[in-house]
Amino acid sequence: MPFRLILLLAAVLSNNTFFLNAEGSLPSVRFERIGPFGGDVRSLLLDIHRPDIAYLGTSNGRIFKSSDSGDSWKALSPGIGSGEYVIDTLVQHPNDRDHIYAGAWDLHSEGGGLFESRDGGLKWSRMMISQSPSAVRGFAICKSAPGRMIVGTLMGAYVSADGGQVWKKVGAGVFQKAESVAIDPADGSILYVGTWRLGYKSTDFGKTWSLMAKGMPVDSDLFSISINPQNPEIIYSSACSGVYRSANRAQSWARLKILPDRFTIRAHIIHVDPVNPRRIYSGTTEGLYVSDNEGKTWQRLTSKDITVNAIQVDSSDNRRILMGTEYQGLLLSRDGGRTWKESNTGFINKRVSWLIPDPQAPDKFLAGVLSGAGGLYQYDNSAGNWALSQIVPGMRILCFLVLPENRGSLAGTSQGLYWLPGGSDRWKKLDGSIAKRTIFSLALDQAGPVVYAGTDRGIFRTSLEALNFRLPPGYRLSPQAWNIYAPKNVPGTVYAGTSLGLLRSWDKGTTWNVISAYGLPSNATLDSIAVSPSNKDHLFAGTSAGLFESINGGVHWRQAGDGRMGVAISSVVFTDESGDAILAADKTAGGLFYSKTGGQTWGKIADPSYESPIYCLVKDPQKPSVIYMGTRTDGVYRLELH
Repeated sequence: MPFRLILLLAAVLSNNTFFLNAEGSLPSVRFERIGPFGGDVRSLLLDIHRPDIAYLGTSNGRIFKSSDSGDSWKALSPGIGSGEYVIDTLVQHPNDRDHIYAGAWDLHSEGGGLFESRDGGLKWSRMMISQSPSAVRGFAICKSAPGRMIVGTLMGAYVSADGGQVWKKVGAGVFQKAESVAIDPADGSILYVGTWRLGYKSTDFGKTWSLMAKGMPVDSDLFSISINPQNPEIIYSSACSGVYRSANRAQSWARLKILPDRFTIRAHIIHVDPVNPRRIYSGTTEGLYVSDNEGKTWQRLTSKDITVNAIQVDSSDNRRILMGTEYQGLLLSRDGGRTWKESNTGFINKRVSWLIPDPQAPDKFLAGVLSGAGGLYQYDNSAGNWALSQIVPGMRILCFLVLPENRGSLAGTSQGLYWLPGGSDRWKKLDGSIAKRTIFSLALDQAGPVVYAGTDRGIFRTSLEALNFRLPPGYRLSPQAWNIYAPKNVPGTVYAGTSLGLLRSWDKGTTWNVISAYGLPSNATLDSIAVSPSNKDHLFAGTSAGLFESINGGVHWRQAGDGRMGVAISSVVFTDESGDAILAADKTAGGLFYSKTGGQTWGKIADPSYESPIYCLVKDPQKPSVIYMGTRTDGVYRLELH
């Protein structure tokens, strides 16, 4: 739900509190997360004591909680504290309904950790398993003896016999890269570990181990292990090579044939129905499958296009199933999997890289999503809904431009430039050398008019009428051009943020001059350029090294603001015609820097509940006090300034 928040100018403290300083106060602001909802779900947990409570783990370090049976979700803040973690494991203590564990691994290293909350997810603390944090890929608690636990990490496996107070590494020299773990529900001494190469079993709580290889290909990466709660002799495992069943506590395996034409399928998860253990669910990269006879025959319950990462079945009503997917978010069934509906209200895990108002449809906006299957989204502000379209399924749209004079739209991709003619519903790939380029940016200069395309090999241009993109005659430069900006108040002038620095052209892109030599860092990425609407010589450049300002048309530059603004700045926007009110987006920690003095003084607008790094900003042309923000993981925020 939206909320109102008064924030004051000040330095940010460790608890995200803001204090008033001599600069004065920021405006009253109203944040709202508006979508598009859904995204990558990595793990699920259904409360066994209160089935209306559910938890959801993501690939951006966030945990969401539902209190209405999965119909809506709310992010737990501050959560485990790292946006770089993938939360693949969520487990509830069998004797304490509010004691939740989360296992995480780092996207960029072999770090991670096991975290616990004793108050239903409000506060989290790291459990010290080893001296150095390790990527946690699996965690299990013995249901008959909850003091016994096992953690699978990329450094190996660890066990605890006292509820997690003391941990001991096991299996050293026998295996490493533990991907999945399980404990026999009736005998806490029996442990199972799935690794990146087969699995292992211990019958003495980790002192000795034996290889579980019979009947399984040697290159099998075991993603999950699930034990029949009523008969622990029966065990299932999902792997990169398929699904397996053992009837003798993993002494041997039988490969199950899910598909009619082959055994091999990449199965992310295997789940035994808690009410009817003869019913088995397998979540794969080709949909969700169910067997009602312990794996003898299978039926597909979803489209083959769905990649399934997590499954939970309600133990009080096994017709209710929660399914976490790679792109579609959470899918919910209340009839045993016969029908499904998206249930993502409040849950977002989508990267929005660009936003533009739709000039042909007032009160509507277009957004480009880079995460998941990508795509082009249109937001109807009056109706509050999103509509998805794609040029090619799975293709990421890096930039977008709506052309005037009913010339249609352009979409830049990593596979060339596409054109949707006015009145048509079919995209056409433009020919020529631009067809082989990655298109980072598109811009229209009304003087001409001329259309520019910033690519991985230079700046292309064309007249609006011809739409025949070419490099200028005699063009010798071929920089990466990340951002093209043609200010409306200075027709005929075009700026380009490139790998050669900040360039400017006064002759419709025929020649370009470097204007970043004095003051702009040479090794920084130039993500955004803004020109004051009241003074064409007053420029701001948002870079990976911070926000920079020029007051003499780009001849000289200086770093803007104070030390807080030395972070990556993805977007800069003047919010009034006087050039006094300015917003700059923090691409590192999230939030907005705000100035109402033309850049002389700055404060920060932020809130711990809305902390995703911001990738783009756009003003609402109908309501200048409303700003839309595209973020790295939280979709689109709407900000109202008062």
